Amino acid sequence: MRQLQPHCALAATDSRALPNEPVRLSIHFFAFAIFSFALGAATAPWAAVKLADYFYQLPVLAWVHTFTLGWITSAMLGVMYRYVPAMTGRELRFPRLALVQWVMYFLGATGVMAHFMLGSWDGVWMAGAVVAVSVILFAINIAPCLAPNFGRGAAETGMLMAIVFLFCAGAWGSVLAFDKGRGFIPGTVLRNLSAHAHLAILGWVTLTMCAVSYRFMTALVADEAQVPRFAMVQLFALAAATVALFVALMAGVENLALWASVVGAALAVYAVTLRRIVASHGTPGGWTMRHAQAALVCLLLAAAAGIALAVTGAGSAFGNRLVCAYGVLGILGWVSNFIIGMSYQLFAGFVARARSALGWPHLSVGELSVTTGRPLVFCALNGGVLLMTGGLLGDRISVTVTGASLIALAGLAYSAAMAWTLSFAYRRGTPPESGRMLRAVQDS
Repeated sequence: MRQLQPHCALAATDSRALPNEPVRLSIHFFAFAIFSFALGAATAPWAAVKLADYFYQLPVLAWVHTFTLGWITSAMLGVMYRYVPAMTGRELRFPRLALVQWVMYFLGATGVMAHFMLGSWDGVWMAGAVVAVSVILFAINIAPCLAPNFGRGAAETGMLMAIVFLFCAGAWGSVLAFDKGRGFIPGTVLRNLSAHAHLAILGWVTLTMCAVSYRFMTALVADEAQVPRFAMVQLFALAAATVALFVALMAGVENLALWASVVGAALAVYAVTLRRIVASHGTPGGWTMRHAQAALVCLLLAAAAGIALAVTGAGSAFGNRLVCAYGVLGILGWVSNFIIGMSYQLFAGFVARARSALGWPHLSVGELSVTTGRPLVFCALNGGVLLMTGGLLGDRISVTVTGASLIALAGLAYSAAMAWTLSFAYRRGTPPESGRMLRAVQDS
Protein backbone atom coordinates (compact mmCIF):
# COMPACT_ATOMS: atom_id res chain seq x y z
CA MET A 1 0.00 0.00 0.00
CA ARG A 2 1.44 3.34 -1.04
CA GLN A 3 2.23 5.64 1.89
CA LEU A 4 1.04 9.22 1.87
CA GLN A 5 2.74 12.17 3.43
CA PRO A 6 1.38 12.54 6.98
CA HIS A 7 -0.93 15.48 7.57
CA CYS A 8 -1.82 17.41 10.64
CA ALA A 9 -5.25 16.50 11.97
CA LEU A 10 -6.62 19.83 10.78
CA ALA A 11 -4.99 19.52 7.36
CA ALA A 12 -7.37 16.83 6.19
CA THR A 13 -8.75 19.30 3.71
CA ASP A 14 -5.76 19.87 1.40
CA SER A 15 -6.61 19.92 -2.27
CA ARG A 16 -4.50 17.04 -3.57
CA ALA A 17 -6.68 14.17 -4.80
CA LEU A 18 -5.42 10.62 -4.68
CA PRO A 19 -5.74 8.21 -7.62
CA ASN A 20 -9.34 6.98 -7.96
CA GLU A 21 -10.27 8.81 -4.76
CA PRO A 22 -14.01 9.54 -4.42
CA VAL A 23 -13.42 13.17 -3.53
CA ARG A 24 -17.07 13.85 -2.64
CA LEU A 25 -17.53 10.73 -0.52
CA SER A 26 -17.39 12.59 2.79
CA ILE A 27 -19.72 15.25 1.40
CA HIS A 28 -22.32 12.58 0.59
CA PHE A 29 -22.29 11.49 4.22
CA PHE A 30 -22.46 15.09 5.44
CA ALA A 31 -25.41 15.88 3.18
CA PHE A 32 -27.35 12.92 4.57
CA ALA A 33 -26.36 13.94 8.10
CA ILE A 34 -27.54 17.54 7.67
CA PHE A 35 -30.85 16.44 6.15
CA SER A 36 -31.40 14.00 9.01
CA PHE A 37 -30.56 16.59 11.64
CA ALA A 38 -32.99 19.05 10.09
CA LEU A 39 -35.69 16.39 9.99
CA GLY A 40 -35.09 15.25 13.55
CA ALA A 41 -34.91 18.79 14.92
CA ALA A 42 -38.01 19.96 13.03
CA THR A 43 -40.04 17.09 14.47
CA ALA A 44 -38.73 17.54 18.03
CA PRO A 45 -41.93 19.27 19.30
CA TRP A 46 -44.00 16.33 18.00
CA ALA A 47 -41.55 13.86 19.56
CA ALA A 48 -41.64 15.75 22.87
CA VAL A 49 -45.34 14.97 23.25
CA LYS A 50 -44.66 11.30 22.51
CA LEU A 51 -41.75 11.17 24.96
CA ALA A 52 -43.87 12.64 27.74
CA ASP A 53 -46.24 9.70 27.27
CA TYR A 54 -43.74 6.80 26.97
CA PHE A 55 -40.34 6.46 25.32
CA TYR A 56 -40.75 2.91 23.96
CA GLN A 57 -42.96 3.63 20.95
CA LEU A 58 -42.19 2.91 17.31
CA PRO A 59 -42.50 6.58 16.20
CA VAL A 60 -40.12 7.59 19.01
CA LEU A 61 -37.65 4.90 17.96
CA ALA A 62 -37.85 6.23 14.39
CA TRP A 63 -37.14 9.75 15.68
CA VAL A 64 -34.19 8.61 17.81
CA HIS A 65 -32.64 6.71 14.89
CA THR A 66 -33.01 9.79 12.71
CA PHE A 67 -30.37 11.29 14.99
CA THR A 68 -28.27 8.23 15.80
CA LEU A 69 -28.05 6.74 12.30
CA GLY A 70 -28.96 9.67 10.07
CA TRP A 71 -27.22 12.57 11.80
CA ILE A 72 -24.54 11.29 14.16
CA THR A 73 -23.18 8.14 12.55
CA SER A 74 -23.35 9.55 9.04
CA ALA A 75 -21.39 12.66 10.05
CA MET A 76 -18.80 10.59 11.91
CA LEU A 77 -18.29 8.18 9.02
CA GLY A 78 -17.87 11.12 6.64
CA VAL A 79 -15.22 12.72 8.84
CA MET A 80 -13.37 9.44 9.32
CA TYR A 81 -13.18 8.72 5.60
CA ARG A 82 -11.02 11.81 5.15
CA TYR A 83 -9.61 12.31 8.63
CA VAL A 84 -8.18 8.80 9.10
CA PRO A 85 -6.11 8.65 5.86
CA ALA A 86 -4.85 12.19 6.49
CA MET A 87 -3.94 11.44 10.11
CA THR A 88 -2.28 8.07 9.49
CA GLY A 89 -0.65 8.84 6.15
CA ARG A 90 -2.27 5.79 4.51
CA GLU A 91 -4.67 5.82 1.58
CA LEU A 92 -7.90 3.84 1.35
CA ARG A 93 -7.24 0.40 -0.12
CA PHE A 94 -10.56 0.14 -1.97
CA PRO A 95 -11.91 3.63 -2.78
CA ARG A 96 -14.63 2.31 -5.09
CA LEU A 97 -15.84 -0.02 -2.34
CA ALA A 98 -16.29 3.07 -0.18
CA LEU A 99 -18.93 4.38 -2.59
CA VAL A 100 -20.75 1.03 -2.40
CA GLN A 101 -20.60 1.30 1.38
CA TRP A 102 -22.15 4.78 1.27
CA VAL A 103 -25.06 3.56 -0.84
CA MET A 104 -25.64 0.56 1.44
CA TYR A 105 -25.44 2.69 4.55
CA PHE A 106 -27.89 5.25 3.15
CA LEU A 107 -30.38 2.55 2.14
CA GLY A 108 -30.01 0.68 5.44
CA ALA A 109 -30.28 3.75 7.68
CA THR A 110 -33.28 5.21 5.87
CA GLY A 111 -34.84 1.75 5.83
CA VAL A 112 -34.53 1.44 9.61
CA MET A 113 -36.14 4.83 10.16
CA ALA A 114 -38.91 4.25 7.64
CA HIS A 115 -39.83 0.78 8.89
CA PHE A 116 -40.00 1.97 12.49
CA MET A 117 -42.56 4.54 11.33
CA LEU A 118 -44.41 1.88 9.34
CA GLY A 119 -44.41 -0.49 12.30
CA SER A 120 -42.65 -3.29 10.42
CA TRP A 121 -40.19 -5.14 12.65
CA ASP A 122 -39.19 -7.40 9.76
CA GLY A 123 -38.35 -4.32 7.72
CA VAL A 124 -36.32 -2.95 10.62
CA TRP A 125 -34.15 -6.04 11.04
CA MET A 126 -33.53 -6.42 7.31
CA ALA A 127 -32.56 -2.74 6.96
CA GLY A 128 -30.44 -3.06 10.10
CA ALA A 129 -28.63 -6.02 8.57
CA VAL A 130 -27.78 -3.83 5.56
CA VAL A 131 -26.34 -1.23 7.94
CA ALA A 132 -24.24 -3.92 9.66
CA VAL A 133 -22.88 -5.16 6.32
CA SER A 134 -22.04 -1.58 5.33
CA VAL A 135 -20.04 -1.25 8.56
CA ILE A 136 -17.99 -4.29 7.53
CA LEU A 137 -17.24 -2.61 4.20
CA PHE A 138 -16.29 0.55 6.06
CA ALA A 139 -13.92 -1.43 8.29
CA ILE A 140 -12.27 -3.07 5.27
CA ASN A 141 -11.09 0.38 4.17
CA ILE A 142 -10.49 2.12 7.49
CA ALA A 143 -9.19 -0.61 9.82
CA PRO A 144 -5.91 -1.16 7.85
CA CYS A 145 -5.15 2.55 8.30
CA LEU A 146 -5.73 2.44 12.05
CA ALA A 147 -4.41 -1.01 13.00
CA PRO A 148 -0.63 -0.30 12.75
CA ASN A 149 -0.91 2.31 15.53
CA PHE A 150 -3.32 0.41 17.75
CA GLY A 151 -2.11 0.73 21.33
CA ARG A 152 0.29 3.52 20.40
CA GLY A 153 -1.91 6.38 19.22
CA ALA A 154 -4.97 7.39 21.24
CA ALA A 155 -7.01 8.47 18.22
CA GLU A 156 -6.22 5.35 16.19
CA THR A 157 -6.83 3.02 19.13
CA GLY A 158 -10.12 4.59 20.12
CA MET A 159 -11.53 4.70 16.60
CA LEU A 160 -10.58 1.09 15.85
CA MET A 161 -12.31 -0.14 19.01
CA ALA A 162 -15.29 2.06 18.22
CA ILE A 163 -15.77 0.50 14.78
CA VAL A 164 -16.07 -2.91 16.45
CA PHE A 165 -18.71 -1.47 18.80
CA LEU A 166 -20.56 0.04 15.82
CA PHE A 167 -20.82 -3.34 14.14
CA CYS A 168 -21.91 -5.01 17.38
CA ALA A 169 -24.54 -2.35 18.03
CA GLY A 170 -25.94 -2.63 14.50
CA ALA A 171 -25.94 -6.42 14.52
CA TRP A 172 -27.50 -6.62 17.98
CA GLY A 173 -30.16 -4.10 17.01
CA SER A 174 -31.07 -6.23 13.99
CA VAL A 175 -31.25 -9.35 16.17
CA LEU A 176 -33.57 -7.58 18.62
CA ALA A 177 -35.87 -6.52 15.78
CA PHE A 178 -35.83 -10.07 14.37
CA ASP A 179 -36.73 -11.40 17.82
CA LYS A 180 -39.99 -9.44 17.91
CA GLY A 181 -42.77 -12.01 17.73
CA ARG A 182 -40.30 -14.88 17.96
CA GLY A 183 -39.11 -14.48 21.54
CA PHE A 184 -35.92 -16.52 21.52
CA ILE A 185 -33.79 -13.88 23.31
CA PRO A 186 -33.96 -14.09 27.12
CA GLY A 187 -34.27 -11.04 29.33
CA THR A 188 -36.65 -8.12 29.40
CA VAL A 189 -37.34 -5.79 26.50
CA LEU A 190 -36.02 -2.74 28.36
CA ARG A 191 -32.75 -4.41 29.37
CA ASN A 192 -32.10 -5.73 25.88
CA LEU A 193 -32.92 -2.32 24.39
CA SER A 194 -30.65 -0.62 26.91
CA ALA A 195 -27.81 -3.00 26.03
CA HIS A 196 -28.14 -2.08 22.35
CA ALA A 197 -28.37 1.64 23.11
CA HIS A 198 -25.24 1.65 25.27
CA LEU A 199 -23.21 -0.31 22.74
CA ALA A 200 -24.09 2.44 20.26
CA ILE A 201 -23.94 5.62 22.32
CA LEU A 202 -21.00 4.66 24.57
CA GLY A 203 -19.04 2.11 22.55
CA TRP A 204 -19.40 3.69 19.12
CA VAL A 205 -20.30 7.37 19.43
CA THR A 206 -18.69 8.45 22.69
CA LEU A 207 -15.54 6.37 22.27
CA THR A 208 -15.03 7.80 18.77
CA MET A 209 -15.65 11.34 19.94
CA CYS A 210 -13.24 10.97 22.86
CA ALA A 211 -10.54 9.57 20.58
CA VAL A 212 -11.00 12.14 17.82
CA SER A 213 -11.32 15.11 20.15
CA TYR A 214 -8.05 14.33 21.92
CA ARG A 215 -6.26 14.66 18.57
CA PHE A 216 -8.50 17.36 17.14
CA MET A 217 -8.40 19.70 20.12
CA THR A 218 -4.65 19.37 20.71
CA ALA A 219 -4.06 20.21 17.04
CA LEU A 220 -6.50 23.09 17.24
CA VAL A 221 -4.99 24.76 20.28
CA ALA A 222 -1.33 24.41 19.23
CA ASP A 223 0.60 22.80 16.39
CA GLU A 224 3.05 21.09 18.75
CA ALA A 225 0.58 20.13 21.49
CA GLN A 226 0.71 16.49 22.54
CA VAL A 227 -2.17 14.19 23.40
CA PRO A 228 -1.90 13.32 27.13
CA ARG A 229 -0.40 9.87 27.69
CA PHE A 230 -3.14 8.73 30.03
CA ALA A 231 -5.73 9.37 27.29
CA MET A 232 -5.08 5.80 26.20
CA VAL A 233 -5.97 4.52 29.67
CA GLN A 234 -9.21 6.49 29.63
CA LEU A 235 -10.19 5.04 26.25
CA PHE A 236 -9.51 1.46 27.31
CA ALA A 237 -11.35 2.05 30.60
CA LEU A 238 -14.39 3.40 28.75
CA ALA A 239 -14.38 0.48 26.32
CA ALA A 240 -14.05 -2.07 29.14
CA ALA A 241 -16.76 -0.42 31.21
CA THR A 242 -19.09 -0.42 28.20
CA VAL A 243 -18.55 -4.14 27.68
CA ALA A 244 -19.12 -4.80 31.39
CA LEU A 245 -22.32 -2.75 31.37
CA PHE A 246 -23.57 -4.64 28.32
CA VAL A 247 -22.83 -8.01 29.94
CA ALA A 248 -24.50 -6.94 33.20
CA LEU A 249 -27.63 -5.84 31.34
CA MET A 250 -27.82 -9.07 29.36
CA ALA A 251 -27.13 -11.21 32.43
CA GLY A 252 -29.89 -9.55 34.41
CA VAL A 253 -27.58 -8.23 37.14
CA GLU A 254 -29.70 -6.28 39.61
CA ASN A 255 -27.27 -3.59 40.69
CA LEU A 256 -26.02 -1.75 37.63
CA ALA A 257 -24.88 1.32 39.56
CA LEU A 258 -21.30 0.02 39.86
CA TRP A 259 -20.71 -0.28 36.13
CA ALA A 260 -22.62 2.91 35.40
CA SER A 261 -20.38 4.68 37.91
CA VAL A 262 -17.25 3.31 36.22
CA VAL A 263 -18.51 4.64 32.89
CA GLY A 264 -19.28 7.99 34.56
CA ALA A 265 -15.78 8.13 36.06
CA ALA A 266 -14.16 7.45 32.67
CA LEU A 267 -16.24 10.22 31.10
CA ALA A 268 -15.42 12.63 33.94
CA VAL A 269 -11.70 11.99 33.40
CA TYR A 270 -12.16 12.73 29.70
CA ALA A 271 -14.08 15.95 30.39
CA VAL A 272 -11.46 17.22 32.85
CA THR A 273 -8.61 16.29 30.49
CA LEU A 274 -10.13 18.02 27.49
CA ARG A 275 -10.95 21.09 29.53
CA ARG A 276 -7.33 21.29 30.66
CA ILE A 277 -6.08 20.93 27.10
CA VAL A 278 -8.14 23.92 26.06
CA ALA A 279 -7.40 26.04 29.14
CA SER A 280 -3.65 25.36 29.28
CA HIS A 281 -3.04 26.84 25.84
CA GLY A 282 -5.20 29.92 26.28
CA THR A 283 -7.21 29.20 23.18
CA PRO A 284 -9.38 32.18 22.19
CA GLY A 285 -13.10 31.75 22.40
CA GLY A 286 -15.00 30.77 19.29
CA TRP A 287 -18.13 28.89 18.44
CA THR A 288 -16.24 25.63 18.06
CA MET A 289 -14.87 25.95 21.59
CA ARG A 290 -18.18 27.15 23.00
CA HIS A 291 -19.96 24.12 21.56
CA ALA A 292 -17.19 21.86 22.87
CA GLN A 293 -17.53 23.27 26.38
CA ALA A 294 -21.32 22.99 26.28
CA ALA A 295 -20.92 19.41 25.08
CA LEU A 296 -18.74 18.58 28.08
CA VAL A 297 -21.32 20.01 30.49
CA CYS A 298 -24.07 17.96 28.84
CA LEU A 299 -21.83 14.88 28.90
CA LEU A 300 -21.39 15.15 32.67
CA LEU A 301 -25.13 15.74 33.17
CA ALA A 302 -25.90 12.72 30.98
CA ALA A 303 -23.44 10.60 32.96
CA ALA A 304 -25.16 11.63 36.21
CA ALA A 305 -28.56 10.81 34.71
CA GLY A 306 -27.26 7.42 33.60
CA ILE A 307 -26.04 6.58 37.10
CA ALA A 308 -29.38 7.69 38.56
CA LEU A 309 -31.18 5.53 36.01
CA ALA A 310 -29.05 2.53 36.97
CA VAL A 311 -30.17 3.02 40.59
CA THR A 312 -33.88 3.75 40.03
CA GLY A 313 -34.57 1.68 36.90
CA ALA A 314 -36.85 2.64 34.01
CA GLY A 315 -39.99 0.85 35.09
CA SER A 316 -41.71 3.72 36.93
CA ALA A 317 -43.25 6.90 35.59
CA PHE A 318 -40.24 8.88 36.80
CA GLY A 319 -37.93 6.24 35.31
CA ASN A 320 -39.55 6.82 31.92
CA ARG A 321 -38.98 10.55 32.20
CA LEU A 322 -35.40 9.98 33.33
CA VAL A 323 -34.70 7.78 30.30
CA CYS A 324 -35.96 10.54 28.02
CA ALA A 325 -33.91 13.23 29.78
CA TYR A 326 -30.85 10.98 29.59
CA GLY A 327 -31.32 10.57 25.84
CA VAL A 328 -31.85 14.29 25.19
CA LEU A 329 -28.74 15.24 27.17
CA GLY A 330 -26.65 12.59 25.43
CA ILE A 331 -27.83 12.81 21.83
CA LEU A 332 -28.70 16.50 21.52
CA GLY A 333 -26.59 18.05 24.27
CA TRP A 334 -23.34 16.09 24.22
CA VAL A 335 -23.04 14.59 20.74
CA SER A 336 -24.80 17.24 18.64
CA ASN A 337 -22.91 20.10 20.28
CA PHE A 338 -19.63 18.35 19.52
CA ILE A 339 -20.47 17.60 15.89
CA ILE A 340 -21.75 21.12 15.23
CA GLY A 341 -18.60 22.66 16.69
CA MET A 342 -16.39 20.28 14.72
CA SER A 343 -18.30 20.98 11.50
CA TYR A 344 -17.52 24.69 11.77
CA GLN A 345 -13.84 23.79 11.50
CA LEU A 346 -14.04 21.05 8.89
CA PHE A 347 -17.04 21.06 6.55
CA ALA A 348 -16.22 24.17 4.52
CA GLY A 349 -12.64 22.94 4.15
CA PHE A 350 -13.85 19.58 2.88
CA VAL A 351 -15.98 21.35 0.26
CA ALA A 352 -13.12 23.63 -0.80
CA ARG A 353 -10.89 20.59 -1.19
CA ALA A 354 -13.50 18.72 -3.26
CA ARG A 355 -13.92 21.70 -5.60
CA SER A 356 -10.18 22.01 -6.05
CA ALA A 357 -9.78 18.29 -6.71
CA LEU A 358 -12.56 18.47 -9.32
CA GLY A 359 -10.89 21.42 -11.04
CA TRP A 360 -13.76 23.80 -10.26
CA PRO A 361 -13.35 27.54 -9.57
CA HIS A 362 -11.71 28.09 -6.21
CA LEU A 363 -13.75 29.13 -3.19
CA SER A 364 -12.01 29.81 0.11
CA VAL A 365 -13.15 28.43 3.43
CA GLY A 366 -14.28 31.93 4.35
CA GLU A 367 -16.41 32.23 1.23
CA LEU A 368 -18.03 28.87 1.97
CA SER A 369 -18.78 29.59 5.63
CA VAL A 370 -21.89 31.17 7.11
CA THR A 371 -21.24 32.71 10.52
CA THR A 372 -24.18 35.03 11.13
CA GLY A 373 -26.46 32.40 12.65
CA ARG A 374 -23.98 30.71 14.98
CA PRO A 375 -24.96 32.60 18.16
CA LEU A 376 -28.61 31.69 17.51
CA VAL A 377 -27.74 28.02 16.96
CA PHE A 378 -25.68 27.83 20.15
CA CYS A 379 -28.19 29.58 22.39
CA ALA A 380 -31.30 27.91 20.97
CA LEU A 381 -29.79 24.42 20.99
CA ASN A 382 -28.44 24.54 24.52
CA GLY A 383 -31.36 26.47 25.94
CA GLY A 384 -33.69 23.99 24.27
CA VAL A 385 -31.81 20.98 25.64
CA LEU A 386 -31.94 22.34 29.19
CA LEU A 387 -35.63 23.27 28.94
CA MET A 388 -36.60 19.97 27.35
CA THR A 389 -34.64 18.02 29.96
CA GLY A 390 -36.14 19.99 32.83
CA GLY A 391 -39.63 19.70 31.39
CA LEU A 392 -39.31 15.93 31.04
CA LEU A 393 -37.97 15.46 34.57
CA GLY A 394 -40.59 17.78 36.05
CA ASP A 395 -43.43 16.35 33.97
CA ARG A 396 -44.20 19.76 32.47
CA ILE A 397 -45.31 19.17 28.89
CA SER A 398 -45.46 22.87 28.01
CA VAL A 399 -41.84 23.37 29.10
CA THR A 400 -40.80 20.21 27.24
CA VAL A 401 -42.43 21.38 24.00
CA THR A 402 -40.95 24.88 24.38
CA GLY A 403 -37.49 23.38 24.68
CA ALA A 404 -38.12 21.11 21.71
CA SER A 405 -39.24 24.14 19.68
CA LEU A 406 -35.96 25.91 20.44
CA ILE A 407 -34.10 22.78 19.34
CA ALA A 408 -36.11 22.85 16.11
CA LEU A 409 -35.13 26.47 15.54
CA ALA A 410 -31.46 25.72 16.16
CA GLY A 411 -31.50 22.61 13.97
CA LEU A 412 -33.16 24.31 11.03
CA ALA A 413 -30.92 27.39 11.21
CA TYR A 414 -27.75 25.27 11.40
CA SER A 415 -28.89 22.88 8.67
CA ALA A 416 -29.80 25.70 6.29
CA ALA A 417 -26.34 27.26 6.69
CA MET A 418 -24.52 23.94 6.29
CA ALA A 419 -26.69 22.89 3.33
CA TRP A 420 -25.67 26.11 1.57
CA THR A 421 -22.01 25.32 2.24
CA LEU A 422 -22.24 21.69 1.13
CA SER A 423 -24.16 22.59 -2.03
CA PHE A 424 -20.98 24.01 -3.56
CA ALA A 425 -19.50 20.52 -3.67
CA TYR A 426 -22.27 19.64 -6.15
CA ARG A 427 -22.44 22.80 -8.27
CA ARG A 428 -19.56 24.25 -10.22
CA GLY A 429 -20.71 27.85 -9.99
CA THR A 430 -19.86 30.37 -7.30
CA PRO A 431 -22.19 32.74 -5.45
CA PRO A 432 -22.43 36.18 -7.08
CA GLU A 433 -20.14 38.69 -5.42
CA SER A 434 -23.00 41.02 -4.57
CA GLY A 435 -25.01 38.31 -2.84
CA ARG A 436 -22.39 36.34 -0.97
CA MET A 437 -23.02 35.57 2.66
CA LEU A 438 -20.78 36.96 5.37
CA ARG A 439 -17.30 35.51 5.35
CA ALA A 440 -15.99 33.37 8.16
CA VAL A 441 -13.78 35.08 10.71
CA GLN A 442 -11.18 33.69 13.05
CA ASP A 443 -13.62 33.09 15.88
CA SER A 444 -14.64 29.55 15.04
